[in-house]
Amino acid sequence: MEYLDLVDENDNVIGKEDRDIIYKNNWRNFRVINIMIFTSDNKIIVPKRSANRRVFPNCYDCSVGGHVASGESYEQAAYRELEEELGITNVTLQEIAYFKPYDIDTSAFSKMYKLVYDKELNYDKDGIQAIYYMTKEEISKLIEQDPTQFKGDYPKFFKWMEKNHIL
Repeated sequence: MEYLDLVDENDNVIGKEDRDIIYKNNWRNFRVINIMIFTSDNKIIVPKRSANRRVFPNCYDCSVGGHVASGESYEQAAYRELEEELGITNVTLQEIAYFKPYDIDTSAFSKMYKLVYDKELNYDKDGIQAIYYMTKEEISKLIEQDPTQFKGDYPKFFKWMEKNHIL
């Protein structure tokens, strides 16, 4: 059982609930993090989720993404997920965005971070079937062809990053 904090409209913790119950009820008042990792030649690390994932199997995703566990801060969750999913430690993340669910119609309260990283990845082979290094043009074309190839909020985050000159 994975407990997530429930938050009010101002992102203040008001309780906690099991992740499965949150998803079953389609609640949006919980927290997640996403990290976009760029290489120094401006490619974006895009993992493809494994077929065994409960939500969005076989979909492209943010370089790293995950839930903020109950009692955890966004930043703590970001560094934990970075290590769990890609084996990356001893780096400094740059916060680039904060979204409430209704800002760009996303699934949860979320913070997005950026990292430039060129070293080898030691990724979670159970949760990730493959890692791709894509240009923004390649990602844009895939989204244009079929946005359902990506995890739910990814096309919205990508459009926001393009609009705000982060890509």
